[in-house]
Amino acid sequence: MSLFANALESIQIGVEDLLKNDNRRVLSAVRNVHAGVLLLCKEKLRRLSPDDEILLAQRFEPQPNDQGEVSIEAVGRNTVGVDDIKKRFKAFGVSLDWKRLDAMTDIRNHMEHSYYKGSRERARQAVADALLVIRQLLVEALQEDPLSALGSECWTALLENADLFEAELQTCRATLDKIDWETEAATRATADFVCPSCHSALIRQRDPANTSQHKVALFCSACGEDAELGPVLSLAFDETFGAEGHIAPKDGGEPPITTCPECSEETYVVEEGRCAACDFALPDDAACAVCGNGLNAEEYYEHDGLCSYHAHIASKDD
Repeated sequence: MSLFANALESIQIGVEDLLKNDNRRVLSAVRNVHAGVLLLCKEKLRRLSPDDEILLAQRFEPQPNDQGEVSIEAVGRNTVGVDDIKKRFKAFGVSLDWKRLDAMTDIRNHMEHSYYKGSRERARQAVADALLVIRQLLVEALQEDPLSALGSECWTALLENADLFEAELQTCRATLDKIDWETEAATRATADFVCPSCHSALIRQRDPANTSQHKVALFCSACGEDAELGPVLSLAFDETFGAEGHIAPKDGGEPPITTCPECSEETYVVEEGRCAACDFALPDDAACAVCGNGLNAEEYYEHDGLCSYHAHIASKDD
């Protein structure tokens, strides 16, 4: 069987597993669809390769021959992993929605560790994320027609599953949209809310009519677990402000989000001067006990009343 046929068959089997009314098959569904997506990525590298399919090898090196010529040959039997695929797609200018593929991988990994906790709903999300990646690979990267490649039954099932998940997601998000968030950062981050237990995006309020952040009670429609606001915001902030958090220190600035001295979650919003989860704000008299300079939240949390400089001096004296 060719690599391309193997990829299509994996996706088809995964979709068949998802359609079965059997909770024992849903993890298999996600595994197979995920494997099929990675095989489509490898098929693209195979088509980009010379006749020897060198781009599928995890490692390759230049090798001289008896005529003094140099050829590139595979080293070992390992084939490319996800990180290698990302690097080679970037090198060859192949675009892919890696964020969705990474989200699917994350759900698959969590399902491996909590198989019986609402796995069908999580499977729907994983396959919904896979749909757009599959379409992008088939149409844009491989110039294949998804309907012809996968067959009408499989392709229609993928589309219907995505519609079902999107409807459930919008219902969950509608309960969050009613909340009067205490910080602008929390308002921005609601689109990135996920369950701390299973990483599903199907987080919702128990009381859909509630508008007060202080009365928020969250739970996950996928795994059924209650979710504390602090951990939910912390995960969301990592996604919403992650890029800014990496760039700011390089430019000599503070990261937008830091650890809250009160609740210890990564939810203290530097620009707004307060915690988005517990509403803690630094006291007006928060100052270094040695030099009297004002403390930021990180110093207040980590250095026990000292600025970074004097905390460093104190640590050297120890």
